[in-house]
Amino acid sequence: MLLNLDDTLYQLINHSYNAEWLDFAMKKFSDKTFWLPFYAVIIFFLTKEYGKKSIVIVLFLLVAVGVSDRLTSGVIKPLIKRERPCHVESLNPRVLVNCSESGSMPSSHAANHFAIAIFMILLSAFKTKSSIVFWLLWAFLIGLSRIYNGVHYPSDVLAGAIIGSGLGFMFFKLHVLFLNKFFKK
Repeated sequence: MLLNLDDTLYQLINHSYNAEWLDFAMKKFSDKTFWLPFYAVIIFFLTKEYGKKSIVIVLFLLVAVGVSDRLTSGVIKPLIKRERPCHVESLNPRVLVNCSESGSMPSSHAANHFAIAIFMILLSAFKTKSSIVFWLLWAFLIGLSRIYNGVHYPSDVLAGAIIGSGLGFMFFKLHVLFLNKFFKK
């Protein structure tokens, strides 16, 4: 039953809700290089806001993403060995980006970006509702783009979001411990 729901949601997102302008946007959202200027802006503002501490913050954020990526791509995907929907002919997928041979479950894109989002939400200490909404919507749209582009099932994205959120939380807490130990006021 859950697999049927996954297939149904996949078909709905991948086939039913598409448009030329959305195809363009979703391809960009899935492109790692598209986000490089955004990451540079994040680092710039972290440096401006936190000074010397920003080195530690950026380091822990990068480690969170690195661990997220290695855990999902290097450990979990090879264990689960779920075929990507873009390789399942019966789904008649619309594939808009490269369909790799790596496994489908979980989505590394979703895991990595939810790790960033949760870390940034906690770093801002929930300063504003709009920042929480921004980070969660940003990570959600990147995850959604993976389904829209035909390379992941919704459950892959959900699993990635859960893993990434947990890692974002864990590395945020570790960075706080590190700063408290080495950057006492």
